[in-house]
Amino acid sequence: MALILDTVPRISLPGVPARLVFSACLLLASAASISAQQPAESPSNTSDQKTKKVWTNDDFAPGSANAAPTAKEADLPRRSTDHANAQLASQLRDKLEKLQAQWKDAGQQLDALKRFQAGELSGDDGRQLHKRYNRAPIPEQIAKLEEKRKHLQDQIEAIYEEARRKGILPGELR
Repeated sequence: MALILDTVPRISLPGVPARLVFSACLLLASAASISAQQPAESPSNTSDQKTKKVWTNDDFAPGSANAAPTAKEADLPRRSTDHANAQLASQLRDKLEKLQAQWKDAGQQLDALKRFQAGELSGDDGRQLHKRYNRAPIPEQIAKLEEKRKHLQDQIEAIYEEARRKGILPGELR
């Protein structure tokens, strides 16, 4: 066993005995464990702790009748409950559904053309016999579709604006 201990390299600082280094390490370790065991200062021990203010009705001055005017029913915005607005909302909703379907279809066509232009081929191109052959260049077709989508978006926004002017809420168009 003496041979094993002699082969282990010793860690020491030049000019400092090993016992002194070992004692210093123990002292530091014990100081760290003692400081970890001491509880932090509790907030109840501090004398300059703020007290909470409890507000009561006595702290507030009585309000005047003019301070918060009540809304009259004539001033409230009218809801579209009458028959004419309900019928108009139904018509606008139908127009919106058609325009949104066209807008979505144009977007799908635009995506397909962009994929085709990028070189991606789908396997169902030959099966779509109901679609006609278009000889216009792809960039020109893309530009026309983008213009069509913008025009459809403008029409959709115009319908929402018309409904707003007529007093129809946006939720009634959905």
